[in-house]
Amino acid sequence: MIDIKKLSQDATIYTSELERRNKPNNLANDLAKYFNEQNNIQKDLDAQRQIKNEFNDAVIKLEGKDKQQAITKMKEVSERIKILEAKVNEAKAIVTDLSYKIPNITSKLTPVGKTDEDNVVIKTFGEKPKFNFTPKHYHELPVFQKNYFGEKGVEAFGTRGYYIKGDLAKLQKVLFTYILDELEKKGFEYVIPPILVNQKTMFGTGFFPDGQEDTYSVTASDKTFYLVGTSEAPLMFLHSNSTIDLTKPVLLTANTPCFRKEAGSYGKDTMGGIRVHQFDKVETVALCKPEEADKVFDMLTDTFTQNALSLGLTFHHLEVCTGDISMKNHRQIDIEAWFPAQDKYRELCSSSNCTDYQTRNLNITYIDQQGNKALAYSLNATGVTNRMMFAILEQNQQEDGSVLLPKVLADIIGKTTLI
Repeated sequence: MIDIKKLSQDATIYTSELERRNKPNNLANDLAKYFNEQNNIQKDLDAQRQIKNEFNDAVIKLEGKDKQQAITKMKEVSERIKILEAKVNEAKAIVTDLSYKIPNITSKLTPVGKTDEDNVVIKTFGEKPKFNFTPKHYHELPVFQKNYFGEKGVEAFGTRGYYIKGDLAKLQKVLFTYILDELEKKGFEYVIPPILVNQKTMFGTGFFPDGQEDTYSVTASDKTFYLVGTSEAPLMFLHSNSTIDLTKPVLLTANTPCFRKEAGSYGKDTMGGIRVHQFDKVETVALCKPEEADKVFDMLTDTFTQNALSLGLTFHHLEVCTGDISMKNHRQIDIEAWFPAQDKYRELCSSSNCTDYQTRNLNITYIDQQGNKALAYSLNATGVTNRMMFAILEQNQQEDGSVLLPKVLADIIGKTTLI
């Protein structure tokens, strides 16, 4: 979350940010008002508690009428303490609720816009493949048709459930292993995190309350847990309430199943495996000193870029606008691959700089040059999802419906073509 003390001193920058993000700008002033009110009540409460503590020390010296009068007065003080405690708790609840509605401050590089249509292409990689035939959608290709079982997935799970097997499953396994090996070469430490987490983890990492409607929940023994939509949440929580060594950035990666309700996507991408409720994903997370954040952001974006280039993909970078960027993000670049049958680019991954938005909530600190504790900065980027596999299928299809594999994957699989 944002620095509430800073906001209470001057809400202007946050009011402007809310306007840039097309959100109600009164939220910042409301938060400042209730935060200051909370502090005033707390001061009054502390003063009343101090009176009560002093009475406990002094009453033993009193006798008779004086003692009785003091006891009567203390009963009044105790009643006032109860009232003030209720008021301060009420104010705290309002402050907490409002604080989660205030987004991170966006970068100067973030374009102002209302929807994803206002995102700006900043760089394109590769040339769009040319075909002397009409290209098919990836889900129409023989290798997909033979090895993807949507109907059985729906029987087993429900809407948008699926199975994959054979060459399609092997391609995904090899692709993910290849990316993980490349990340390890870059210094990322592989982690196996929990994928069922509590509310504390989701709020602490900025995925709630905004993303709660898109998250599956599980209730057991009267406790509610959540299936993650990305391993970013548990990876970030690993270092919560810790002072970490940031001599060099902490780089983490995980490969997990992910789950999303796809709220609001009714009727979209009903064919194939792009918009499904369960999918596999390699995620990366970085923690660094504030002054290193821009460099680490570029490194994360470049890492995915180089991996995509090694697979021969055509794709571009989008600078995500204020109307589309995540609440927790200061800056976000989406990487989209060209899907020729769809005649458009589709998102493969995002790189994000969250500054101290997550680490403030999670209390992740380091020792700065002055020897003081300071908040680390957090960043993240997608390593790979099955969307990259679908882009490979669609961009590398041949006239007979076969798919020519990128050399780095063909060398591992042991064949050059899938059909």
